[in-house]
Amino acid sequence: MPSFPPPIRAYERRPAAVRAWDPNVLAVAARVIGIIREARPDLHVEHIGSTAVPGLPGKGIIDLGTEADAADIPAITDAMYAIGFGPQPGPAPWPPTRPMHVGSVVDGGVEYRIHFHVHPRGTRDLAKDLRFRDALRADPALVEGYARIKSEIVDRAGGPLDGAIYQAEKGGWILDVYDRLGIERPANVGSGPIGEAGSDSKSDTGGST
Repeated sequence: MPSFPPPIRAYERRPAAVRAWDPNVLAVAARVIGIIREARPDLHVEHIGSTAVPGLPGKGIIDLGTEADAADIPAITDAMYAIGFGPQPGPAPWPPTRPMHVGSVVDGGVEYRIHFHVHPRGTRDLAKDLRFRDALRADPALVEGYARIKSEIVDRAGGPLDGAIYQAEKGGWILDVYDRLGIERPANVGSGPIGEAGSDSKSDTGGST
């Protein structure tokens, strides 16, 4: 039986602002992964995105990813809703066949928002997210470049801006990095600017924020 109140709290969509990396995100991500696996022990869940890269500034949203057989995704969605996750907000959410579940937790009085991406098995998109994450972890210069791009986007906007716009403006840089690293571009994007799956839009590349 699901607990009440559920362990995952409600999610609020907010303008994007870049903040310093918070070391506590690693423990919070592990905690949320544990909650997810209590509901679905069969899932292997990875911490992806900018919060998974020590020292990398970002929106502070904790991105998590897993993959599953397409036929099992509706049952996973039901299980996630039972523990408090909700549907993705925004103007162009991912479809139910490749959902991004959203929620939040509070740790030490600080709220952490969560994006949980469920990839259909066979797309290899989670593997691409992991390669991008691991490349950032291994290359301080790449982290510096990514941080600079994020700051420039927010500076041009004069402060926090719509999350979908923030993601889209990063997209060209991210795809250039994918190309340099030999990571296949996600099947859902073309050659134009796109964002990442950590955003509120389905026109994204990966799980970073």
